[in-house]
Amino acid sequence: MVKNRDSRCLSSSVSNSSSSTVTLSCDVFAPEKTVSPVPVIILHGLLGSKKNWRGLGKAISEKNQRKVYALDARNHGDCPHSDKFDYPLMAEDVKNFMTSQSIPEAVVIGHSMGGRTAMLLALTNEPLVNKLIVVDVSPSKMPSQLQFIPGYMREMKKAIAAVSATGLSQGRRAIDKHLSQTIPEASIRQFLLTNLTEKNKMLSWKPNIDVLLEKFDASINMFPAVEGHYSGDTLFICGGDSPYVKTEDHPFIQTLFPKSEFIKIPNAGHWVHSEKPSEFLQAVYDFL
Repeated sequence: MVKNRDSRCLSSSVSNSSSSTVTLSCDVFAPEKTVSPVPVIILHGLLGSKKNWRGLGKAISEKNQRKVYALDARNHGDCPHSDKFDYPLMAEDVKNFMTSQSIPEAVVIGHSMGGRTAMLLALTNEPLVNKLIVVDVSPSKMPSQLQFIPGYMREMKKAIAAVSATGLSQGRRAIDKHLSQTIPEASIRQFLLTNLTEKNKMLSWKPNIDVLLEKFDASINMFPAVEGHYSGDTLFICGGDSPYVKTEDHPFIQTLFPKSEFIKIPNAGHWVHSEKPSEFLQAVYDFL
């Protein structure tokens, strides 16, 4: 049985860390008996949070008998807000977290934005990354379909301003109704609503929507230019119906990750881990 340890596993500052890093919050899943000393670190995607990975984190910890840390990224979940936001900073945040928790190396799993953070961490700090699993994202340019995400964030801002409901339950229903006018997909609305919270009897969004909108084109949509490569084992798990990792991207990906393998899970989109959790987990187990 896996124990979910402190969901407020906050990294402490360290003297040699960059002043630009932020304190990260995490869920920790620890098996009754730890066999592998190398833990797993999970990095969520844009507008996600560590709690999206609780079920999968527990499953990976139990099956592989290793500790699993699911982190919140800066400007997401329970992490502090910052007006600074890009992949180098997020990779540095993870590095700082590992230092503060005395983790010399980890298997790093990242989805979408978190996958790009994981890739950059591996490329710039290879000894920290024992193995790398990238979930449905490429270091190449993002697909044009991604441009709908700023629209979601703008609608989130409009909804929170328009709804006067108090209480999380009533507010969730009211905001869902408001969002349904422009976002017809119930599954997407439910994903966005996982970010709703209440502070001082006022509804608010956990992510720093203003900064995410401001930084979207330059800091989220574009992967930083890097030199060199990551020589460790790398697995790209892609949704069979997703446009995020194209076959024509593979040669460029393999210049950066020469030991990369690619798995496509049929009938799955960008959120392949939540749409096909059994198939996703089996791919992870086989790789580890």
